[in-house]
This record gives sequence, structure tokens and C-alpha cells, in this order.
Amino acid sequence: MSNEFAYKIEYEADRETAQINATIPELNHISSFGDTFAEAESNVREATLGYLEVLIKENKEIPKPAFRTEGTYLKIFVPKVA
Repeated sequence: MSNEFAYKIEYEADRETAQINATIPELNHISSFGDTFAEAESNVREATLGYLEVLIKENKEIPKPAFRTEGTYLKIFVPKVA
């Protein structure tokens, strides 16, 4: 069984490198980058899963997503912790 979480992603283009930076403010501002939006999203998903894995191992609470507004959201499936 798993829990589904949807965290808002903020994107920003770097004018110097032309790379896309994806940030999830609700999760300690985790961020990653890529040459495209899809690559940046994939990379920030991997970073998010690692961050949540550490929280679970340390028996810390997973932050609940804030209320939804317009924008792009990253859906993450997290195993339930007993």
C-alpha cells in the first residue's frame, strides 16, 4: 500500500546555461536541473525520492503538500510506514 503526494514544482530557466532548474519549495527547496523541462522534472523526482527515503529511515514525518493552486505538480508514491 502506498500514499500519493503531489508537490508543486517551480521551474526557472538559466539564461547563461539555457538549463532548466526545477525546485520543490515544500520539500526543503529540493532542486535539480536538466537541458529540458522533462529532464529537470525527472532529476528533481529522483532527488525527492532520495530525500523522502531519508525522512522515512529517520522516522521523520513526510511533509504534507499545501493546498493546491495553479501550476505543475510532481506526484510521488511513498510506502506507508507502520
